[in-house]
Amino acid sequence: MAVLSMASQWDKSKLASGDAWIILLDLVWNNEHVRLARNVDPVQFDAGDGLGIQTYQPFAFEVKAEQTATSQLPTISIAASNVMRMLQGLIEQYGGLAGANANLYVYNTAHPAGEPDLAISTTVMSTNSSAEFVNLTCSAASPMRSLFPKFLYRATFCMWVSNYKGKQCGYTGTITNCDGTYSGANGCLVHDNATRFGAFPGIGTNGIALAAQN
Repeated sequence: MAVLSMASQWDKSKLASGDAWIILLDLVWNNEHVRLARNVDPVQFDAGDGLGIQTYQPFAFEVKAEQTATSQLPTISIAASNVMRMLQGLIEQYGGLAGANANLYVYNTAHPAGEPDLAISTTVMSTNSSAEFVNLTCSAASPMRSLFPKFLYRATFCMWVSNYKGKQCGYTGTITNCDGTYSGANGCLVHDNATRFGAFPGIGTNGIALAAQN
């Protein structure tokens, strides 16, 4: 569980302060961002995600953390105003938002350009709406939903073909597809990309071998 720094805890415990604590919400679905600030004015903030300073629009929402049982992952409930039907329209457009990333940032206005005092990344598990509120139930990603082992290691077939031209594949030429082989009709040799071939001839060909990679 992420915790506030000592300096932030000290500031939070003050009886009075001229600096405000602001909660920011960044909903991410298929690389589309909806950025909201629990504030009356727009907020300029750099979340450190490589996208630079972004504008978070003022919006009314509440955040509450819950843990119903020790054997379950804690959940975070976000209740946002639905009076203008803005989020409800978004939910309908994006198929319920289930599986979207919900990033929460808490920062003090005394250091708007620095790192957030608290950053929590969650996944939207379910949504529901009424005339007054849109409720998002969020949780950390369950380890039971992660593929293990992460990769399938085979002797003659490239594991990077599913992410063709991605970081691991590294191909930047004009060919538009790959058959995942080394010397096939449309394989790595044809692409002049043999050094990036993501297979392991040394493991032998009598079946397949599985291994985990972080």
